Order: sequence, then structure tokens, then C-alpha cells
Amino acid sequence: MSHFLQNVERVANRLPHPMALFVYLCVIVFGVSALGQLQNWQAQHPTTGDWLTVKSLASEQGLIFIFSSMVKNFMGFAPVGPVVIMALAFSLAERSGLLPALIAKLTLNTPASLLAIAVAFLGVMSSIAVDSGYVVLLPLCAAVFLAAGRHPLAGLALGFACVSGGFSANLLVGPVDAMLSGISSEALSLVTEQPVSILANYYFMVVSVFLVVLVCVSVNRFWVEPYLLKTSPISQLSFVSADTQTASHFGKWFYGTLICIVAAWLVLTLPSDAILRNEQGGLLKGPFMASLVVMIALSVAVLATVYGLENRRFANWQTWVETLEQGIKDIAPYLVLMFVVAQFIAWFKWSELGIVLAIHLAGVLQDFAISGTFALVALMVFSAVLNLFIGSASAKWGLLAPVVIPAFYILGVEAPAVQGAYRVADSSTNIITPLMPYFPLVLAYGLKYEKHLSVGRLLTIMLPYAVALFLIWGSLLVLWYGFDWPLGPSDSK
Repeated sequence: MSHFLQNVERVANRLPHPMALFVYLCVIVFGVSALGQLQNWQAQHPTTGDWLTVKSLASEQGLIFIFSSMVKNFMGFAPVGPVVIMALAFSLAERSGLLPALIAKLTLNTPASLLAIAVAFLGVMSSIAVDSGYVVLLPLCAAVFLAAGRHPLAGLALGFACVSGGFSANLLVGPVDAMLSGISSEALSLVTEQPVSILANYYFMVVSVFLVVLVCVSVNRFWVEPYLLKTSPISQLSFVSADTQTASHFGKWFYGTLICIVAAWLVLTLPSDAILRNEQGGLLKGPFMASLVVMIALSVAVLATVYGLENRRFANWQTWVETLEQGIKDIAPYLVLMFVVAQFIAWFKWSELGIVLAIHLAGVLQDFAISGTFALVALMVFSAVLNLFIGSASAKWGLLAPVVIPAFYILGVEAPAVQGAYRVADSSTNIITPLMPYFPLVLAYGLKYEKHLSVGRLLTIMLPYAVALFLIWGSLLVLWYGFDWPLGPSDSK
């Protein structure tokens, strides 16, 4: 396996720098959109029936869009804001000594044999907080592994595999379930009035949590960590050791602040008429989810500030402000890259290339669907490959569902099984596509420890996780469907 991964890494390292990769992609989209308009490339939307035509970025309207929206594309790009906010908060947590102290306590109180399992479980469960796991948990995974004397990139890779690769699995019903079931219900209404419940995949996803943890921990233990220790021993890494002895006192002001923050969270969310609940009294859709990243960041920042003052890490306002500035410096390479990524995604969307391509590919899948089991396997392969080029899970499902759900329903495959197959495949290959918005962020985290970490090397590290998840998790779904087990309480199969 080590020899195989080294060969994969040599090939993958021929990929250009992420900045160059997205610049090339922008140029390709620009040229292909012009060709598409010239050739009148079209696709009929499966839900509305409207004909969608590729628009040229080289046209007058296209050039106006490029120049007039460039700033808006970057400022409104979803991954940028949360990363900046979390970078500020965790810069305070790291340089106040709070984060190193917490990591030291965690590693001392967690048996070494359970450390990887704890990291993996937290990674899978982080999807309940949407994308917060990427910006909150991943840097902690690397730091915890390093503090325990293990390879930090192994911790980062394990966390990334579980946060992103296991994104659909959870013990709790979350935003992912609500988002996908809503799209599935709309698609199923084309052939029947039976809705798809938010619990349609609940039984399967609960079991999937433990499967994903087991698979990722095993891959990390037997393939990834030995490979990393062989190709980049810890002694050759570049990092600053966490100073946990200088300031490790949790005083009364810290605990008092912690109690106040917990109480504030409860007051804002627990009562049926709490401020952060929506009009129906729920938390999944409404102010709570929209405020979650900010609430986490503020909580961390306040606790870190109090801890830093108690332990004399923040002597004055200047020290505190310089700490915030250092947080922005740490993610400067990520922000530069995100400017180009935001333009590529906006151009791809405006030109209609993405939606036309997805509709035609979905049509191919529909044409080749023969039996129920074969159709599910074909859908998983198709979704896994499509995910390498189009990142958003909801956007892809919004395009695929109106085609595949009615087609599979006619074949006798219920919507929950189709939705479950999509979720498994879409999650599995999240971790091996540089086009995923958070992939460059993971690369930036890794560069803190390995200065010459490349896209190819990161893809090589994540490849065993993706292959194992797709094969084993996908096999579980096929087995589940074959035995006619209910995927959720609302599933009639």
C-alpha cells in the first residue's frame, strides 16, 4: 500500500498549484461557455420544463457580469466569512494558551487507544452544525494528535475524512436531512403525492455513524498513518510546540464566564419561544443555524480573552489586537485562493454550464437504469464522479432528484433508497476533489506542519479513506436494500 500511495502521489503532484488550477478552470469555463453558446447547447429542466441554454462569458453580457460581480462574488462566497470569523476566535484561543491547555487535558484524559475513535466520532457528528466542523474541529484534530505524540497530518486527515466523508451520517436529525428530503419530496410529487419524510434515512444513517467511524479509524491506523510516518517523520515536520506549562490555570473568572456563556446559549435556544427559534419553534431552519458560527466564535473568543487575562498572556489592548491580526495572517494564503475559487464558481453558474451538464448526465443515468440494485449502484458511481466536478450537495440533488427519483420509482425503487444512495456517494468523494470549497482550507491547515504539502500529496493521503468509504458504505446500502430493511421510520420498503 505504501508503494502504491507513493506512485499515486508522484502522479498527483503533477497537478498545478491550487491557484493555477482554478485560474486554468476559469479560462476553460470562459472558452467552453463561448463554444456552448455558439453550438446552442441546451437542456430541459426536469421540473419546470424550461429550456436552459449555455451563455457565453465572452459576450457583452458575460463580460459585464465578470467585471461587475468580481467583488461581490468574493465577498459573498459562503466559505470565506465563517473561516475568517473562526480564524480570529481560534487565534485568541491558541495564543492565550487556552487551546494548548485544553488539548493537553484532552490527551491526558483520553486513552491513546481511544483518541482516534474520539476524533472520528466528533468529526462525523459535526455535520449537525453544518460546515462548522471544517473550521472548528479540523485544526484541533491535528493538534490533539501532535500533543499525543502522533503524526498531526494523520489527525487532520482522519478529521477531514469523518467531517466531510461522513457528512451525511449522524445520530441526530439535522439540516442535511431537512434539505435533501425537501428536494426529494418535490421530485416525488411528479409521480405521486407521497412526501419524503425528514426521517426517511434515519435508521440507515444511525448505523452509518458507527460504520464510518470504524472504516476511517481502520484506514488511518493501517494505511495512512504508517505511510505518513514513512514519508514525513514527525522529526522532520515544521511546527511550534504548544506551551502548556506557562499558562494552564483555569481560574474562577474563566469558570464564571463559561457558566454565563452556557446559560446564554440555553436562554437563546431552550425555551419554546426563544429568540433563536423559528416561527414554528424549531432550531433546524431559522436564526439558530444562521447564527451558529458566530455564536461559537464569540464564545471561544470571550473564553480565550478571559483565560489570557487571568494568565497574563494579554497584557494590554495592543497584544490582544496583534493576536487577532496574526489570525488573519495565518489564513492569508487561503483568502487569496478563495478569490479565484469564488470567480470560477460564479462563472460556472452564470454560464449555465453546470446545470446543463448535470441534466444531461442525469439523463444518461436514467437511460441505463435496468434493475433496482443496478440502478442504485449506477447512481452511486455517477454521483461520486459528478461530485468531483460540482461541489454543492443540495445543488446536485436539486438537479438529479427530479430525474432519478421518478425514474427509479417507476422501476420500483422507493425515494428513500435513491436519496440514501446519493448521500453515500456524495459524501465519500468529498475528500478527494480540489474543487470542494473547504479542500484548500484543509491544505492550509496541513501546511502548518509540512511546509511543502501539495495538492497531490493531500489527495493521496485522502484517497484510501474515499475508496474504503465508497466501497464499504455503498455495500451496506446495497445489502440493506437487498434485505428490504426499512431505511427510516417513514420508509415503506
